[in-house]
Amino acid sequence: MKMEEKTLTINLKVKDGNISTGIQSKNISPQEVIGLLEMVKDQFLEKLRKNRKDIFNVEKKDND
Repeated sequence: MKMEEKTLTINLKVKDGNISTGIQSKNISPQEVIGLLEMVKDQFLEKLRKNRKDIFNVEKKDND
């Protein structure tokens, strides 16, 4: 049996001191989303504990 692809995309935009968020998910339950967010949070905290500076992957789009 082929498993369906599960995706979770989170957009955070900061512009002029305002933060907007967007979340899109496909084939994923709310409980799974919460679990994934907890995993990401734990990864960020672990990188901070290791004093890493490359925690975020930043992409700049010129069309904003």
